[in-house]
Order: sequence, then structure tokens, then C-alpha cells
Amino acid sequence: MMKSVGVKSKITELSSDDIPKSESIKNSMLKSLTLDESRRLFISYAQELTTQKRTSLAAFLSDPLLKIGDNNTVIFTVGSKIVETEIKEEAVKIVAHFEKNGYSLNKLNCKVNAKQISDYKMFTPRQQFDSFAEKYPKLNDFAERFYLDFD
Repeated sequence: MMKSVGVKSKITELSSDDIPKSESIKNSMLKSLTLDESRRLFISYAQELTTQKRTSLAAFLSDPLLKIGDNNTVIFTVGSKIVETEIKEEAVKIVAHFEKNGYSLNKLNCKVNAKQISDYKMFTPRQQFDSFAEKYPKLNDFAERFYLDFD
């Protein structure tokens, strides 16, 4: 019995020279990120978070404001430090999710900009109506004619 344990330990032991080669092979087999694919993967990850009852982070990841940077880096624009902290805590699991789906994600960066988030996401019905009314001014006439209230 002791001989088999010794043999097993020799098989599982790796030299330090082998580790970088295996990581480089693994990374070269993964596809580079595109904006559409990254959004799709974040939506699927958000669905996993929803099943785990982690809805606050899932809500953000289901419709993120993001850019793809150099070297497969995703740059999030978030509205608060709380969301930034949650994403940083979840980063390792997000990277693993991307790798499981065949995509290379090297780094997640977060940029806090509440103004940009409020311009991107319209939370209230009034904000949504105002956004559409900018594009289609006749909506204001329609709302006045039918006494519509969006508050």
C-alpha cells in the first residue's frame, strides 16, 4: 500500500516549468471576447445568480454598461462603490464562467460613474417617457391630449 501512495504522489507532482506552458496552452485555446458575446455570457451568469437568490448583482449583470479593453479586459461602468465591490468579489467566478464557455477573460475593471449610469438606465416611467420624447417630440402632444401621467 505504501508503494502505491508513493507512486501516486510522483504522478501528481508538477515541476514549476510545466505550469506556465499548460496555462499558455489553455489561454491560446480560448476565443477572444467580443462585446456581443460578453453581454450574452454576463446574462447567462446573471441567470445563475438569480437561481442562487443573488438578485441585486444579477440585475446589474443582466444589462451591464461595459466596454471591451485590450487583452480581453472588460471595463464596467457602475453607479456605486457597493456594486464595484460586489463585482470584484465575484470576479474569479465570472472569469471561470467565461473560460467554461470557451472565452478568455483576463481582467475585470470597474469605473464608478453614477451620472453615466443614470443616462444609460432609465429607472422610472417618467425617465423612460422623457427619453422617448426627446427622440419623438410628438409624444408630448399625445401625452397632453390623453392626460397621461407617468409618475
